[in-house]
Amino acid sequence: MILVIGNLMTWEREGRPVPKLEGFYFASFSEIDARLLSDVKPDVVLSALMGESFDVIDLACRLVELGFAGRYRALTTALPNAEAVRNEVQAIAPSLDFNFYVIGSTLDPPA
Repeated sequence: MILVIGNLMTWEREGRPVPKLEGFYFASFSEIDARLLSDVKPDVVLSALMGESFDVIDLACRLVELGFAGRYRALTTALPNAEAVRNEVQAIAPSLDFNFYVIGSTLDPPA
C-alpha cells in the first residue's frame, strides 16, 4: 500500500479530484496519526518535497514521532544539492528509509 500525502482540499478546489486507485491511499498532512498508519499499513509513504502546509522535514518528523520506520519518498524536480536535503532528513529521521523520486525536467533547460 502506498500512502500519498498531499494538499487534498487544494486538489479538489482546482478541479483535480483525488483519484481512487487500488493500492493507494490519499491523505492530507493533518490526517497523519497513529490510527491512520495502523489502518493503512503503508509500504511506502509518498509526498511532494514541499507542499502548501508541510514540507519533507515536517512529514519526516511526524512519521518518526508516530513510530513509522519504513520507506518515505519525496517527489521533486532536480535539486541543485539533493544530497544536502537527503542528509538533513536522515539527520532528523534516521529510522526512515528516505530518498527522492526525481520527476520532470533537469536543472538545465534544453538549448
